[in-house]
Amino acid sequence: MVDGDYFTMTILGRTIEHLGTQMYKHRAPAIAELVANCWDAEANSVWITIPEADQYNAVGSVITIIDDGEGMDADAVQGRYLVVGRNRRAEDGGEKNGRKVMGRKGIGKLAGFGLAEKVTVTTWTGVMEKAIQFSMALNQLRIDAGQAREIKFDRYEVDKQEGWPTSGTRIELSDLRHKTPIEISTLKETLARRFSRTTRGEMTILINEEPLVEPNIDTMYVFPENGEYETKKLSDGNIVQYRYRFANKPLRSKELQGFVIYANERTAQVPPFFFNVESTASAQHSTRYVTGEIIADFTDSGTDNDSDVISTDRQELDWEKEELKELHMWGEELVRKVLRECAEMRGGLLENWIMNEPEFTERLSLLDPSTRKEISKFLKVLGEKSEEQDGRTKDLANSLIRAYEFRAFHDVIDDIEQVGQDPEKLEELLGRLYDWKVLESRAILEIIKGRLSIITKLERMIVGNSPETASSRTDDNLHDLLAEYPWIFNPEWQVYVEEKSIGNTLREWGKTDCPEDMESKRVDFLAFDKNSDDLIIIELKRPGHAVEFNEIQRLEQYQVELMKAREPCRRVLVYGGNVNIPQSKWEEMKSADDFEALEWSKMFKRARTFYTHYEGVLSGDVTSGEFQSKKVEIARTRAILDRGSAHRSKEDRIRGLGSSDV
Repeated sequence: MVDGDYFTMTILGRTIEHLGTQMYKHRAPAIAELVANCWDAEANSVWITIPEADQYNAVGSVITIIDDGEGMDADAVQGRYLVVGRNRRAEDGGEKNGRKVMGRKGIGKLAGFGLAEKVTVTTWTGVMEKAIQFSMALNQLRIDAGQAREIKFDRYEVDKQEGWPTSGTRIELSDLRHKTPIEISTLKETLARRFSRTTRGEMTILINEEPLVEPNIDTMYVFPENGEYETKKLSDGNIVQYRYRFANKPLRSKELQGFVIYANERTAQVPPFFFNVESTASAQHSTRYVTGEIIADFTDSGTDNDSDVISTDRQELDWEKEELKELHMWGEELVRKVLRECAEMRGGLLENWIMNEPEFTERLSLLDPSTRKEISKFLKVLGEKSEEQDGRTKDLANSLIRAYEFRAFHDVIDDIEQVGQDPEKLEELLGRLYDWKVLESRAILEIIKGRLSIITKLERMIVGNSPETASSRTDDNLHDLLAEYPWIFNPEWQVYVEEKSIGNTLREWGKTDCPEDMESKRVDFLAFDKNSDDLIIIELKRPGHAVEFNEIQRLEQYQVELMKAREPCRRVLVYGGNVNIPQSKWEEMKSADDFEALEWSKMFKRARTFYTHYEGVLSGDVTSGEFQSKKVEIARTRAILDRGSAHRSKEDRIRGLGSSDV
């Protein structure tokens, strides 16, 4: 380094935060900005090196961008590159050697700080023996608001490396700011869409030595057919060019969906863009299949900052500007037309496939022409939503045809007609019909009948004054029945634990100050109210037992201790209806908001009413549930009913509580 040899940059407070780290939070747009600088430097090639995922380390990894542009000498670095806000278009009229200049605001050099804490610039011209190198650190450039400061960057002369072009610039980004590696495949898609076909044709962009190419999209339709651009003159006299394609399969990448608008060979509006009509368009499901480009150079034709209608980070156009009104109106009309075309084309493909599928042709031939016409119409609508010609789509088509084959299901036909213009609702309805067959409503009916049988068993146990827990007289007991089928308590409760000591419960909740006399006391069940999330303490008393006052007090003690860790908390006493407490006092106790006295008979009647109603619902809409858990429940129900006892084995207890859902 030569003594006193340095570059300077004047920074106004928080410039870097506003124009670097905040504006370029996402890595792909930041890299795109640096590539745009290469274009303006008249580069023919750009080499981008990105660390592979398995080698990425934020501290040790670097990202480099090298171009073979004109490069810079010391005067160019100081007089042009390090001038923040320099409008080069005002100097060269927006074009140099036949290339339209992409840069306009003079801040693209700051994009590197969206990715890294340190930016090292090495640049050289064809006549320089050595390259110039200097580094800018983010913490060096941070200045408090309201201040201005001249920052000095030490300047070095370094040897040109073997393999470097005759002239050019190398940007090295180090001390990277993101912990996660860059998804290279996504970066390729982004850069391919951030620059026009002209840019990528005149300037080769290589990422890790692989040239950036046109995204590979399997298409069903291309407009215009030759793949070039259609030209349109807007009513305000401005010229746009456009083209679009329909993909055979949904475009998974958002970068490939919708339109991108280019101005001066790079993005002015990033994808996916549908002129804000995607939520109201009649064929909105086609947005996943449409990809297109619009060239609107007039949006970036000015040379002064006042005429600029593109956001500084080149992400979007300012659609509030009057000069973009006609473009937006034309774009809305174009998008609605394109989405309709795509939907009709996809619907026609599905219709043709199903109507000529050997599996269906004979069945369709047995239907009258008007019915086949109806089916054909709905198949076209279904085609707007169905993603592929696969087994699932074939199942939905089968459900549609089956609905017409069984004339007894006119209510189903009515439902189909009601949703027949909405692809999403039609697919949902046909899927429901198909799932109905797969899940077998009889299996669900068996579950409900099994639950009704368990409720009947509960009724017999209540009448027979069965014991609360297993005894020497019988293994059959109320506690085990309710533990296996906790939904009996209340369909809106989630019972989650049984016979848990107060001490252990409090310790699990982070509380250790349980009184000694409460330490080993056990609650029968703990539950949560699914609606209010209240904690519920459930205490059982056998049907023939007369509840004593001290038992209510003890239940209240349980509540007080548990409320140290969890509020709100309610008490529920399940009893036979008899109490050994003065009536006036009992009524006073029952009136408490946090206490419920639930009689066995009322609990039984509520459960029976609920499931009788559910059994009736089965004749209408059938929805799927956790089918495997229901199979386990059926097997368990059969076992209990076959042996006539609700006693659980050791294995059953290890398995834990049964299902609480309804």
